Amino acid sequence: MERRKVGIVVVTYNRLELLKEVIDALRNQSYNETQIIVVNNGSTDGTLIWLEEQKDIITITQDNLGGAGGFFTGMKYVAQNGFDYCWIMDDDVICTPTALQELLEAYHQKDNIGFVCSKVIGLDGCPMNVPVVDERPTSNGYSNYYDLIEHQMIKVSMATFVSVLFRVDIIRKLGLPYKDFFIWGDDSEYTSRVSSKYECYLACKSVVLHKRVLQTALSFYTENDPNRLKNYFYMYRNNGFIQLRKSTFKGKMKFLILRIYMLISLLVKGDILRFKILWKSTIAAYFFKPQLVFP
Repeated sequence: MERRKVGIVVVTYNRLELLKEVIDALRNQSYNETQIIVVNNGSTDGTLIWLEEQKDIITITQDNLGGAGGFFTGMKYVAQNGFDYCWIMDDDVICTPTALQELLEAYHQKDNIGFVCSKVIGLDGCPMNVPVVDERPTSNGYSNYYDLIEHQMIKVSMATFVSVLFRVDIIRKLGLPYKDFFIWGDDSEYTSRVSSKYECYLACKSVVLHKRVLQTALSFYTENDPNRLKNYFYMYRNNGFIQLRKSTFKGKMKFLILRIYMLISLLVKGDILRFKILWKSTIAAYFFKPQLVFP
């Protein structure tokens, strides 16, 4: 395989000890034509001091613009500075030594692939951040999500930003993630944007460990942390924007009816806090107009 330069983007905020572990794993990748780029979202825990001591890391410090703003900045830098590929992840993703090598090899199993993503496992070895399998029918009416199964690759239509590899030319063609999303939904929107134009794959041989604090699936209805609960505003606003942008009039009405049903259900339960979050996010979705930016 031809050697190409990979810009590795890690977005971090106040998780210095985890970040050190992430960086150590990236320094020990079997494929080493890389440059680590850390986007520091205004950390206040000594992260910047530590980063400035690292001679092999490019550090970009900005205000806390959330994960969306961090990936926007990092991917823009990679697209503008002569890299061939962009590999992105959060500051709690520990990559196995061959994770990048396997992604690159998977990328070259077929022409014109949009992105490849890693198999993500949690601390207990169970799956996390599972991408959406692409079951859209081919020309004969059947889906072919297993067309590269002999290479342990599964066609997907959506993934989270937990170890995803893109060609830089695709970022230039399709633009950057919406930085105004702040958090939640920027990854599903962006990977869906790419998979609408290109075939994209989960590379099962590439494995990463996700040390997210909450190891189970996230849920608006069971979240007990008040701060995390408030952040669901962004999820419902951003997902609402995605649905409304793509929908016909019938689709928009279906979205509105579903939201009204959810709101009434919360009122009946007396869950005023969740009701207010969902209500505000629903109104915001109709007026939210993030700008698409190209590097």
